[in-house]
This record gives sequence, structure tokens and C-alpha cells, in this order.
Amino acid sequence: MKKFSHFVIVILLQISSVFSENINSKNRELLSILHSNANWNIIEVTNDSISISEKTISGLELNAIKVEKVYDIEPKYFTEIIMDVGNYNSFLSNAKSLKSEIIKNTSDGLIGYQRINVNLPFFDDREYYFYMSQNPFDYQFQQVMCYWLLLDPKHDQKNLTLSDNAIYLKQGAGLWKWEQGQSGRIKISYILTMHPGGSIPEFVVEKINKSSIVGLLRDVETEVITKNSFSD
Repeated sequence: MKKFSHFVIVILLQISSVFSENINSKNRELLSILHSNANWNIIEVTNDSISISEKTISGLELNAIKVEKVYDIEPKYFTEIIMDVGNYNSFLSNAKSLKSEIIKNTSDGLIGYQRINVNLPFFDDREYYFYMSQNPFDYQFQQVMCYWLLLDPKHDQKNLTLSDNAIYLKQGAGLWKWEQGQSGRIKISYILTMHPGGSIPEFVVEKINKSSIVGLLRDVETEVITKNSFSD
């Protein structure tokens, strides 16, 4: 058993090494910080029992945001919906302003693209490429369902084209994880930090991020329940 455990750890470390050579290392460093349960401050609990928390990350302009809710649903059903990036446009409530597509599938995840249509005078649209995977990014964090990292087209990946009329986002990461709750229930959390670029005031950015992350959890929850015929 010890030999087997050692073998698994070595393989995961090798995966991590390959990963770090090809994916934005600064954004990758954020994952462990986001995963930690330390230093979160609850700022709101919604009427549908979604807890919203935030914490400061040293060296970043914005706080990280976390939303979590307790379910009687296994995490794998959430992971299936979250990883299905190609289907986002069919169930996200903000699909009219958010274009999502898979650029390519890789051996351990996918490269995706999103463009946010900003319908405000004097503000450009936002766009970004991201790497997404449900494979472990660290063998210590087995309860991570999946995670994503923003990519820098100049360094992380080749042949990723940029638009002339949109601001490209480079700084950000996020992850979904589960924890065992009381009475056999499961707490699902979505955690992220991402700066939308430009000269938008920080308090406006944080308000937008809070609203969008709550909306995303609700949309995923609805799709999970609908697709698998769970009772609400």
C-alpha cells in the first residue's frame, strides 16, 4: 500500500510539473489560496440559503469571493454540468451577454473562451481564454471538483487570437469544491478571484463579481436538478 501511495503521489507531482510549464504559474498559485478555508468573512446569506464570503489576497487588487450552499446531491452531478462549457449558452441566465465556447479538448482538461458583452457607453467588451480541468492540481486537495485558470496568449498557449475591440483579462482563477456537511448532506462551494480590467472602480467590480458568482451557482443548481430529475 505504501508503494502504491508513493507511486500515485509521484504521478500527480509529474502532472503538476507539466501543468506548471504550460499554464500561467501566477494564476496557478492562486488555487491553494482559494481552496483554503482560512480568513473568509461571511458578508451575506441570500433568501435561497447561498452563503457569500470574501477574503483578502496579499498582492491582489481585489478580494476573493466564495459562494456555498448545502445540497442532497452528489458533487459529480455538479461537475458534469460545470465541465460542459459547450452547453453554457443553453442554460446560463446571462447567456445573451456571455459567449462561451470550447477551443480544444486536451488530455487532462480543455481550453475555453468567453467574451462578455458590456452594454455600457465608453466601456469595451471583455474576453479571455482559460484552462479548465477536473484532474487534481495538487494531491492534497482531493475534494476539488474542477478548477480554471485564465491564460496569457503571449506565454501560455500559441495560436490564441485576440479581438481588436475587447479588453483581454489575464489575472484570475477559480475552483469548485465539496465538503461533507451534517446529516450526510454535501456543501458545494464556488470560489474565484478575477479582475475585469480597465479603470472600473474596485467596489463596482466586487459588486459585479458577487452578483455573477451567485447567479452562476443558481444556474448550475437549476441545470443539475432539471437534467437529473432531482426534486427542488
